[in-house]
Amino acid sequence: LLAPHRKPHLVGDVNIHEVCERVRLLISSEFPRGLEVQRDYDTSIPEFRGDREQLIQAVLNIARNACQAMSERIGVGDAVLVLRTRIGRQVTIGKQRWRLALELHIEDNGPGVPESIRDRIFYPLVTGREGGSGLGLTLAQTFVQQHQGTIECDSTPGRTVFTVLIPLP
Repeated sequence: LLAPHRKPHLVGDVNIHEVCERVRLLISSEFPRGLEVQRDYDTSIPEFRGDREQLIQAVLNIARNACQAMSERIGVGDAVLVLRTRIGRQVTIGKQRWRLALELHIEDNGPGVPESIRDRIFYPLVTGREGGSGLGLTLAQTFVQQHQGTIECDSTPGRTVFTVLIPLP
């Protein structure tokens, strides 16, 4: 379970918008009422080499966490999840500078990441949810790192944004 390296890394051309649309369909079927999924795509983003299935799983894990955190808002019917793509220019990931990078923002209007776990959310077995495994974000981060990327989180009550950065050739 903690070893995502067991499956072979299937590298091919990846369109980030196909990844987002797949996640949008899965989330919409899992949360059919009370959730609006908004799309804000930069269609000029080129395809890049990567593992499409890993990226779908990474984005799905982040989006599913957001929806689970917004359960009260979904119940009321005013939950919003935004999938936004942009191009970042002169982006530093780790210690390396990239001329161009994909920026995928996964934004929600939920309660925010609890302050008590905010600096540890990518660690295994750390969860802010009753019954959560604490593996979703760990796996998401592992899959994104295998694409030389990183995940950042900015969270306040009412607005949480996870930003996936992946260098583009």
